Amino acid sequence: MKGDKTCMRIFDSMDFSSDKPLVIALGCFDGVHRGHSIVLSTARAKADELGIPFCIFAFEEPPRNFFSPCSIKLLTPKEEKLRLFEAAGADIAVCVPFDEKILTVEAEDFVSKILLKNMRAEHLVCGYNYTFGKKALGNTELIKSICARQGVGVTVADDVTADGISVSSSAIRALLADGEVEKAASLLGRYYSISGKVINGQHLARKLGFPTVNIIPNDRQLIPKNGVYLTQISFCKEERFGITNVGIRPTVDTNIMCAETHIFDFDGDLYGKEITVRFIHFLRKETKFS
Repeated sequence: MKGDKTCMRIFDSMDFSSDKPLVIALGCFDGVHRGHSIVLSTARAKADELGIPFCIFAFEEPPRNFFSPCSIKLLTPKEEKLRLFEAAGADIAVCVPFDEKILTVEAEDFVSKILLKNMRAEHLVCGYNYTFGKKALGNTELIKSICARQGVGVTVADDVTADGISVSSSAIRALLADGEVEKAASLLGRYYSISGKVINGQHLARKLGFPTVNIIPNDRQLIPKNGVYLTQISFCKEERFGITNVGIRPTVDTNIMCAETHIFDFDGDLYGKEITVRFIHFLRKETKFS
């Protein structure tokens, strides 16, 4: 199936139903980190083995944000998450908001009615700590029990560690909050990044001989600790290295959170263009200069 894939189909409703059997990977997948990658690659391989499509069922945001909005900053906004799903070889992505409708679904009904009946799961893949259903009472043992009765296969991925740390979205958030972007990259399997359109700044850095580009980060996404970082910047099909200051730009007395980047060996105009900034190494804390 993978070789025949042309474009991932995207759905945003739990009412999605399939006209053919599927291999389904389950999770929230915030960050799409190395632990998630094991789940996704296992599902992709099983789909290839069975000759059926590979589907991902995910929530747009961690369920906790339903009870306390924005309490958990995202590692991957929805657009980035879907891009990573497609890169992982998914044929279908069902990425739904966690809402009151989902909140009331009993755990057994989630497996029996939604995954097995409506989505026609032939095989399910999830992480060892996957929970679901009303009051999060469902777990991997319940999935195995229900699927065994229906003749549906289940694969549960084990815990993944990197540098002695159990890979999880919460661990990555903690590292980024401390500016530990290299350790975070080890858990993610790639450099952490933010994206946005370049806005018009005050051009003070240009007057000092260091032209910069500025983006206002997505306010739902986690931004690394304020400070100065060595970064890699992607724009207009180009890749360059640079220095990025994350913070409120104390030298120019603004209170707006901003990522201001000086791109090495580049002096073009990127105003209005979309750029991606990847964090490689923390250099120093944010400093106010005269």
